[in-house]
Amino acid sequence: MKQLVFNRRQFLKATAVTGIAAAFGGSFKTGFTQGEATAGAPLSETKIVKTNCRACIANCGVLAHVKNGRVVKLEGNPEYPMSKGALCAKGLAGIQALYHPNRNKYPLIRVGKRGENKWKRISWDEALDTIAKKLMETREKYGAETVFCSTGGGGNPEFWSIARFCNAFDTPNWFEPGCAQCYLPRTLAFGLMYGGADTSIADSNCLEIYYPDETPIKTLVLWGTDPSYSCPAGGGGAVAELRARGVRTVAIDPRLTPDAAKADVWLPIRPGTDVALMLAWIRYILDKKLYDEEFVMKWTNLPYLVDINTHMMLRVGDHAEGRPDTFMVWDTKTNSAQPVSYPWNDSLAPTLEGTFTVNGVECKTGFQLLKERAEAFTLEKAAEICWLDTNKIEEAIKIYVQNSPAGLSLGVATDQNPNSVQAAMGAVILNSLMGNVEKPGTLMQRFKPSGVTPNFDTYIVPPALKLLSEEQLKKRLGGIEHKGLLQWWAAQPSAVLQAVLTGKPYKPRVWIERSGNKFGALANSSSLVPVIEQLDFIAHMYMYPTSFSAYADMLLPATEWLETNMPVVACNMLFARQAVTHLWETMDETLFWSKLAKRCADMGHENCKRAFDAEFMGKDLPYWNKMEDLLDPSCKGAVNMKWEEFIQKAPVEYLPKNEWKEYYVYTKIDSKTGQPIGFGTPSKKIELYWEGIIELGRTGKPLTTYPLPPASKDYDPLPYFMEPHESPLEGSQIAKEFPLVMTNGRLPFYHHGTLRNIPWLREIYPVPEIWIHPKAATKYGVSHGDWVFVESQRGKIRAKANVTEGINPGVVYMERFWNPETLDTETHGWQEMNVNVLSKNDAPFNDVVGTYTLRGYQVRVSKADGPPKGIWLKPEEFKKWLPESSDPTKEVEV
Repeated sequence: MKQLVFNRRQFLKATAVTGIAAAFGGSFKTGFTQGEATAGAPLSETKIVKTNCRACIANCGVLAHVKNGRVVKLEGNPEYPMSKGALCAKGLAGIQALYHPNRNKYPLIRVGKRGENKWKRISWDEALDTIAKKLMETREKYGAETVFCSTGGGGNPEFWSIARFCNAFDTPNWFEPGCAQCYLPRTLAFGLMYGGADTSIADSNCLEIYYPDETPIKTLVLWGTDPSYSCPAGGGGAVAELRARGVRTVAIDPRLTPDAAKADVWLPIRPGTDVALMLAWIRYILDKKLYDEEFVMKWTNLPYLVDINTHMMLRVGDHAEGRPDTFMVWDTKTNSAQPVSYPWNDSLAPTLEGTFTVNGVECKTGFQLLKERAEAFTLEKAAEICWLDTNKIEEAIKIYVQNSPAGLSLGVATDQNPNSVQAAMGAVILNSLMGNVEKPGTLMQRFKPSGVTPNFDTYIVPPALKLLSEEQLKKRLGGIEHKGLLQWWAAQPSAVLQAVLTGKPYKPRVWIERSGNKFGALANSSSLVPVIEQLDFIAHMYMYPTSFSAYADMLLPATEWLETNMPVVACNMLFARQAVTHLWETMDETLFWSKLAKRCADMGHENCKRAFDAEFMGKDLPYWNKMEDLLDPSCKGAVNMKWEEFIQKAPVEYLPKNEWKEYYVYTKIDSKTGQPIGFGTPSKKIELYWEGIIELGRTGKPLTTYPLPPASKDYDPLPYFMEPHESPLEGSQIAKEFPLVMTNGRLPFYHHGTLRNIPWLREIYPVPEIWIHPKAATKYGVSHGDWVFVESQRGKIRAKANVTEGINPGVVYMERFWNPETLDTETHGWQEMNVNVLSKNDAPFNDVVGTYTLRGYQVRVSKADGPPKGIWLKPEEFKKWLPESSDPTKEVEV
């Protein structure tokens, strides 16, 4: 995009002494329109509005100071129970993001060739009509499935709005670059093996950690997660507080993050080998009988007998409504297989281990099969594979097993290679073997949800799954092979892009993209260019132009988080992220997707018409033309208020803390059956031998009511280790040319691809560093501070060398980056220093969810002659992006 350059001399002079906030409080005219939150206030009065940040997924509480309709200051809200008044750099940058001079202000349509950056301003009505007409024409000519949509984790997304639109339009194809590469593997494994939330600190699911005065937790294992970087104001602060109170920590991370530096044991693991280390932990715990035997016996399915030929458990009849199947165990009293009724039969003496013959069928217990799966992974073997010290591995395990209650939190790192789901399975197993489930001081909890949203407080927009037909579901790209994607109703990104290029099984033709920079988020970024060239139409909706915008046919202005309304759940409280102002003609995406579906319905799309049929939709909201239509029902269901009343009273406790914080949920008695409610699985036990994953691969159940064709092979019910496809091990051909292993990770200044255009943040971290160990630096002729080339089989970029002992010697680390300052050049800002130019988006994929390789591939490093052309390095250069005054703009209903 062409860079906007203005004379800011007077503005910068005003801010040089008083600062941005004070400068905005002056009397000069601005383009910052009056927000409803301040309507009626005296002209010079500053009003403090309670809202919530969405610069990342943490939703920290914010006090926004608003004067004359302008946000002049942000600070943390101490009422918010997770961040307790803290805000990180991302949140504090909210004013610069909101008032950035390069905001997308109005809908624009391309008038030149793609990439020329020639645009014409249009109205929202024209934009919606143009897109809807293109969609309907494409549907009529090629089928609804040839339209695909995408979203992303950065930039205030409402994921399920896009899923609902796609279901209404009857296309099965939408994707989110994170999804299988960021979080889905964990939500799937924990959801189906346990029936509760995962243990992600960054996703605010480890609710136990926010009450340091109350929790008896003694050990916290941070596996591939770095709260001090990924969520410093909330989870990072909570972990620091627990550590200060004596909680022991283990950090498993190739980088010496602040959490790793403060840990009792740091294991700088080779990226992509986490499952090997998990299997070693499992073997050690099983061999030395360190597990919680009573919990494993009575509340997991490991005692049940498994037919080793079918891999299915032995049963006695099918389950009745509300009751699980009756499974078989090997009873040592009678030396025979016996049925064990739910929840348990104390007259039996089952064994956990062994191989037995039952009616001529060879069977093993689930425990035995798990033990055999882990058998090869001794501490020594794990140390060899993972590039770790054997004694340190054992020390870490002992800290975990000897200091209970404890919890293992799994982060995004293991989601970013093809062993993703297996790592999530390992995390469920390691927590459960030790009985670290639903007791005080553990991370696997099912505290009571608020009821504000229909699915465990994770979304507010009803997904309207029944609108997608069975015929169309079967056309989901990558959906038959990778059925775990059904949990998010998503397609597999590589399958979508390949279908565009090959036309097989059909050719997608129209892309509606609502997120930031797909060139920065998708693996093997260069492979996007030929895909884009094949598409008939591309619309891009975001808060500001990114590299992807240059390739679009239409640009749509999205709201920043300070312009949006949404209920926020935090522990036992409900907060309101409320719009404190509204600028230009930006639109909340929840309105955009609903309005677009309505336009398609008006043009004759029968499925979209059904989406607005209140009788057909039932409890699903048929349509919303303003945010209150969406927000009122949710607030009424949770706190019996409409949105307008709720924002005046928020925050609100939806339950007293002692009622919300419910432990040992599985032991509660179900009034209908008179039995313990158990866990949210078919067996009501934690299914550490994940039999259900076999049925998932064969039919799609329990994630869909439509039977689907089977995947090419059964999914494995136990975790297995898969060596990275690009391996550095001895004998590897690729390692001779590309000897170093690349990993990624979060920084506290940015979230995914966002905020690279924020002056203060770029002043702190102007260019991406590549962390390299001194031994490797010496070997490849690199000194600290040098500019270097970084290359993989897929491309070549530059970075600045950070020579540090805080990285595994065979590993390098680099964060995703793109450069808004070069948007108007031939690179469009994504080719200079974007680590995803190097990453891998082809097979092998994770079998269950289709994860490709964002971490754990091979690169080489060599000295460069300097930085890329045109990038900004000095603080004064970023002044061009400081907020500025402008003429007033009319408030527009959108």
